[in-house]
Amino acid sequence: MIKTPSLSEYLIPTSMDYPNIQAIILESGTGLGPFGAKGIGEPSLTAAAPAAVSAIANAIGIAIPEIPITPEKILAALDQAQAKGVK
Repeated sequence: MIKTPSLSEYLIPTSMDYPNIQAIILESGTGLGPFGAKGIGEPSLTAAAPAAVSAIANAIGIAIPEIPITPEKILAALDQAQAKGVK
């Protein structure tokens, strides 16, 4: 059920909505970046694309093996499956 049908009703979280966070820096020197630096923000994004691909595959019943998945690719996959007689 859509609770916010438009962006004018969507409340964007602000800094006041988040709890206090204490960052702990761990220096190990084993990273691949300059001076052994490691990324700390990127790992959380790693699973976003596979999760979206999996959700689309579960929704339409067809796996699309390449990203980005566009509406055109979804329609082409559905047309191809229909032509093959796959439900």
